[in-house]
Amino acid sequence: MLRNIITGKLCWVTMTFFNKNNMNILIFIAHADDETLGLGGLIPLLKKKGHHIQIILSSDGHIRAREEGINNLSGFQKACNFFGIDDIAYLHLEDQYFDKYPIAEISNMATAVSKDFDIIFTHTGSDLNKDHRIINEAAKIIGRPKNKPVSILGMEIGNTSSWNGSAFKANLYADITDTIQMKKDAFSYYTNEIREFPYPYSLKGIEVLAQFRGMEAGCQFAEAFQIIRLHYNHLIF
Repeated sequence: MLRNIITGKLCWVTMTFFNKNNMNILIFIAHADDETLGLGGLIPLLKKKGHHIQIILSSDGHIRAREEGINNLSGFQKACNFFGIDDIAYLHLEDQYFDKYPIAEISNMATAVSKDFDIIFTHTGSDLNKDHRIINEAAKIIGRPKNKPVSILGMEIGNTSSWNGSAFKANLYADITDTIQMKKDAFSYYTNEIREFPYPYSLKGIEVLAQFRGMEAGCQFAEAFQIIRLHYNHLIF
């Protein structure tokens, strides 16, 4: 069911994504687990609609900033297999140190491995994590609509905006009532990242955030997104 409510300057949309079949969707993320935290409920819906999904993982998966030296690549590969995604590219950037690389270099690397895409899902510029903000900038560069329309949607990684002193400016919602359990199941592969509630990266935390976004959007569970650029052909109105 489609719900479109215009309130003030923002367009709040709850929808079934997307109206065309066989669209090419790029998920351009900084770290292993971002794909599940950001749109782990939406991915199965996109797959069901027949859209092709490619993921570009920017990090090498090794979190050296933590004393224990964590590697999340195994969890990432298991989550992608769970979602049925096999079109994956890796940039192998040093985790948490993306600012070592010129933004043009990151953009060129992503362009070299990306397929033709209609829509990019990526991070937002309000995230506390600098790697996220850098990939947001790179996504806007590679997503310039030079020859055809390209939509760019920012995904919500729990609390990374609020921890930066700003609310996530949600103006697009996906009803994931039927896939919230799949999102939690996929995140369960990230054994290095799961915490106890009330930490947002807990199974209960994932559900609570989805319930809150669902309450905003008028459904049981939802994922929230921020429109960076959206072409009308990519939605049902």
